[in-house]
Amino acid sequence: LKLADLGTVRIPRVLGLGNAGMASLGGGGALRLVAALAVFGISASLYIRFHHLLTISGLKQNHSAILALVDANPRLAPLCYIGTLVLVIGLTCPGATMLSFIGGILFQQPYASCYAYLGYIIGATISFFVTTFILGDFMRRRLAAKSSLYQKFEANVRRNAFAYLVAARYTMVFPFFFVNAAAALVGVDWKTFVAATSVSCIPGSVIYTTAGGALANLLHKLGDDDVVDKSQLLWLAVADPNVKICLAGVSFALTVVAVLKLLQPKDKET
Repeated sequence: LKLADLGTVRIPRVLGLGNAGMASLGGGGALRLVAALAVFGISASLYIRFHHLLTISGLKQNHSAILALVDANPRLAPLCYIGTLVLVIGLTCPGATMLSFIGGILFQQPYASCYAYLGYIIGATISFFVTTFILGDFMRRRLAAKSSLYQKFEANVRRNAFAYLVAARYTMVFPFFFVNAAAALVGVDWKTFVAATSVSCIPGSVIYTTAGGALANLLHKLGDDDVVDKSQLLWLAVADPNVKICLAGVSFALTVVAVLKLLQPKDKET
């Protein structure tokens, strides 16, 4: 057995794919495998190389320099921030939460919320398509064949996909990447996914960037090794009057949509 053949044999096994698994990926199995390895490699490399910048110590050391760059490049800086957020979310790389906070540190409201919102929407859409391409059909077939719970969950989500996605994001109970991956694996239509994400990411973009503004006021008081309670920052953000208005407006809009949905006459079965 040649060394080149060893790589061909071992890599699918590392990912949990035997010969049958590779065959079930279809004709594009090799391409999907390469794409999966590329996404994983890029995500891991980015995290290893830059994760220290997303710490309290990194923020304190670079805060003034980054603010100076933002002030010197008022048009380019927002594009760089949005692009970074899109890259991190699109590749499911750790760090999206801290990047959201950083948006509130670097930019004033409402610009910080708008920039984060664009990054969320574009990044989530890319993540959805990447997951669909790499794992969608393969994982869906395996889960549908072996799990009755998944079959029931899939049926419910497909019937009320918009409501499920909005609730999952709006409550912020599930991690952002989890909702993207779950929607892709279940097979939610991409238009429904984008529409639900566009509505439900409004509160998160406002809350997280407002929390970042609170963090900016604390940076000079924190030591390099101090740990920031993110949940406390979020509660501080929720107490902001502008955030309360935003949450009330979105909640009212979602309530109206839900009521109209309930009042809409159901099609009679033929």
